[in-house]
Amino acid sequence: MPRKSVRPLGPRKTLAELAYQRLRDGIIHGRLRPDELISTGQIARAMHISSMPVRAALTRLEAEGLVVIAPQRGVRVSSISVAELEELFATRSRLEGLAVHLACRHLTESDLRKMRQHLRDMSRYARAKDAKRWLATNEQWHHLIFRASRNEQLERLLFDLWHRGIRRRTGAPNVPGHMERRNAEHAAILAALEERNAELAERLWRDHILAGGEEIIKFLTQTQLRESASKRGR
Repeated sequence: MPRKSVRPLGPRKTLAELAYQRLRDGIIHGRLRPDELISTGQIARAMHISSMPVRAALTRLEAEGLVVIAPQRGVRVSSISVAELEELFATRSRLEGLAVHLACRHLTESDLRKMRQHLRDMSRYARAKDAKRWLATNEQWHHLIFRASRNEQLERLLFDLWHRGIRRRTGAPNVPGHMERRNAEHAAILAALEERNAELAERLWRDHILAGGEEIIKFLTQTQLRESASKRGR
């Protein structure tokens, strides 16, 4: 009797990895709010695990700037001000501009095919108003360029900056036209990369980061004003 082929299982995630993903997702999507205290014990009980993997997850999140661990005061979700966001996007525009300049000569045809596919996917998600999938694909687009820069020091800096600002990007796709405008910028950048025009790609990428950042900061400011007005009206 012929044997049935067995599909190999992927690597199992550790408890610390599962706790990390659950907490990170909660922070990014606003279920855990800025300055909210996080109880290690409550998270452990909710996940039916010990406190050790939760503490490991929190240490990893602290390294990404998503939580603050203060001795004797516990763990809280980190906050980020408008001024800090402005600095973040200004820094990202310069460093990511450098990354795309370096990546221009290293990108393979396989990389460019992936970028074309990402762009098609993002266009489809924008039409469907699927912000969650658009954000996930946008992240893959940016991270591909980080890695293609072939500069490990720069790559580490960029991933750190990306994690620090990730929470504030989740609401931006709800701004009318945000996804469509970013997709148009992506298309122009891709055309420059296909032509191996590093200077143009760098300039377009910097403008792309600053334009997206401006919309995110405006969205955040308006949201904070509405929340303040709502609290005063109670």
